[in-house]
Formats: sequence, structure tokens, C-alpha cells
Amino acid sequence: MAKYKRSKQELQEQWDAQVRFIQKSVKEFDAGDESEARRIAASLRILFHETKQSKSLFKQLGLPLTFYSSGYLYTPSNLLSSWTLLNIEMGPRVFRYRAVLENPSRHFFMTFGDWWNEIIFDDHKNRFTRRDIILFIANQDGGAHVDPELKESYAMLTKMNSLGWSDSNEEAPANNPAYQAIRAIANELIISLNLSQQGLKNRRKQANKKFEMRIVDKAGRRYKWSETEMTYSVETLEIVHKDRVEKRTLYVDEYKNGLKVEYIGN
Repeated sequence: MAKYKRSKQELQEQWDAQVRFIQKSVKEFDAGDESEARRIAASLRILFHETKQSKSLFKQLGLPLTFYSSGYLYTPSNLLSSWTLLNIEMGPRVFRYRAVLENPSRHFFMTFGDWWNEIIFDDHKNRFTRRDIILFIANQDGGAHVDPELKESYAMLTKMNSLGWSDSNEEAPANNPAYQAIRAIANELIISLNLSQQGLKNRRKQANKKFEMRIVDKAGRRYKWSETEMTYSVETLEIVHKDRVEKRTLYVDEYKNGLKVEYIGN
């Protein structure tokens, strides 16, 4: 018997269901259950991950989304570890990671490939992208499967404080940075979906502003870079120039509700 091929409507229903699951888990996460990051990661994997044998729901539907990159800018020369989607919450009895849900600094929308493969953690031994964190949690940490052993790089990040921050008592932050990153990624997706529903009115190229993605390895991990829009040292530029370059174009996207955003596209 031939395999049943799902209709576009059925695929859309599957997409909508996963988005609803994410929204429900976000509410539970914000109410204090950070283990909901596992459910969020599993749904994100269903929406976006693909292999040689299977296409993601996102690709099957061909959705015209641009993706909100909410984090702080990543600088490869930073002597400290980097976590672009997180803040540290500190107080008399509090020392923990918090997802960046509102970033007052400049931020951008991106293509799916750039967003998916953008570096969000760097502990100076390993760099992690959104894709990495989603798949680690979904495939190994209980999202859809529980491995008896965690990959060393992920264990270092989540169990051994490879980011290196500690309080005055030499204690590491109390919670899991990867789970908080998943919360931030869920927020990015929801913002991206809400914006797309407004309808794009026009897209204007910013010819005098130069942007690019710098690719750091064969897996395609990357970070955004601009020699016209970012401040940097000579030493930083020397490091950046060691990474492979892919040119991008900066646009201003205006939506039908009047909102304008910056979009780094091809």
C-alpha cells in the first residue's frame, strides 16, 4: 500500500498544534516549571529540524517567516564566556539565569538558516547555536528521548558551569542556562509569528549599511557582523577575518500595522 500523503491543510494543523503546545508550555515555564523547556524543545524540533530522510514542517509548508534574533551581539574576541539570549539575575537570595524577553538594544530579524545556526553560547571550549541547544534537549535531555549519557559539551554547559559565572560564595547560578535559552527561543518564535500575521507592506534596502554572516566551522555555526554598524577593536577585526564570510543585505521591513523592523537577508 502506498504511503498516505498529508494535505497542506493537515500539515498546517500539525504546525498550529505544535505552536499551541509551545504557548502552553511557556505559561507553565513562567509559572516556575523550567522543565517545560523539554516540551518546548521537542516541539521546536518537530517544527524546524530536518535530516536527509525527512523535511521539517517549516520547509514542507514553505512559510514566509523571518525570524526574530533577540539576543545581544556576539563578539568572538570576548574574553568572557558569551550567552547572548540570557541575563543574570542577582540579589540577596537570587543568582540565576533569565531569558532575555525584552531587549532594549538594537536587534534584527533574519532568515531561518542564519537564525537556526546563530551562536548563542560560547564557553571558549564549545560554541552552541539555537539548533544545537534544541536538539540536545529534545534528543538527550528528556524532550523526546533520555540518553543515559549526555554529550560532554552539553554536560559541561548545563552541569559543570562551563560559562564560569559564580556569586560571592563561589556558587554557580541555580538554574539551567540551556532551559532559559529555550524560553528565549520560544519567545522569538512567537514574536516572529505575530509579526508575519500583520502582512509585509514593503521592504527597503539599506545600501550604505554592510552586513554579513561569519561562518566558524563546517557545521555552519555563525554570527552576524557589520563593519559599518558595530564598534570593534583592531584585535577583534583580526579574529573576525579568520572566519568565512557570507554577504548579507540589511533591509527595513514595514508591516501593514505600521511597525518597522530591521531584517538581515540575502
